[in-house]
Amino acid sequence: MPLHPDTQGLIRKIENLSGKMVHVTEDPELKVMATISTARGAAPAHFLRYRPGTRAVDYLVAYQLQFLVRMFTCPAGERWDLMATAEEKQTGIELMGLTGMPPDFAESMTGRVIVQLRTFAVGARVDDWIRNNLPSLREQQDQAIRTQLAEHEATLTPEIRAKFPKPLLDANTAMNAAFAMAWGEVLGEPRFAIPFKALGYGKKAEELLEILKNSPDDPRSDRNLIEQWAHSLGLTGSFHFEPHPPN
Repeated sequence: MPLHPDTQGLIRKIENLSGKMVHVTEDPELKVMATISTARGAAPAHFLRYRPGTRAVDYLVAYQLQFLVRMFTCPAGERWDLMATAEEKQTGIELMGLTGMPPDFAESMTGRVIVQLRTFAVGARVDDWIRNNLPSLREQQDQAIRTQLAEHEATLTPEIRAKFPKPLLDANTAMNAAFAMAWGEVLGEPRFAIPFKALGYGKKAEELLEILKNSPDDPRSDRNLIEQWAHSLGLTGSFHFEPHPPN
């Protein structure tokens, strides 16, 4: 489907900043709404995939692209990728209470919470930028956010929570709670945060949002923001920052 001119403008911006093409495609196998694979080294393009059937394609594409804009507007020496060594993955497994679980499952769950850490912390900056600079996508943004809020709330059932260890649940739910509190305020619907507060995650969510509030909205500060959230959530030592390879 044809993309909105504002979304196409972001694609051109990334292509100019990075010197690499952006390919946008549907992926019916995708579990999340959208994801992007950043071109590294000699890779010819950034590949952005989104889940078909959504009416918020332009917002989802813009959201993923703005992560790249934040990285590529930094000087080359200050661009980084979030990575984990085998030792750091094992540390993450231990920190998240996944020791004793099947290794593939434990590593997958740890990887997901680390991705969530980056996505939610820096994603708050991305969403603010979209809301302030691309009003044409606000309706799509609100729709996608409401879908995400509903998905987060659906994970709060005792049946689902019984399947995972408490440290992992606490990290995931605290970030979901911060997301619900922040967007509840933006949308004027504080009810979104009520289920999370009822489970005792209000204080930790406020702590994460306070870190966000006190961090400069500068892409060069994104790394420090992630590190502070990781410390708050008990994830320190489960990843590192690696210089993004030059083109």
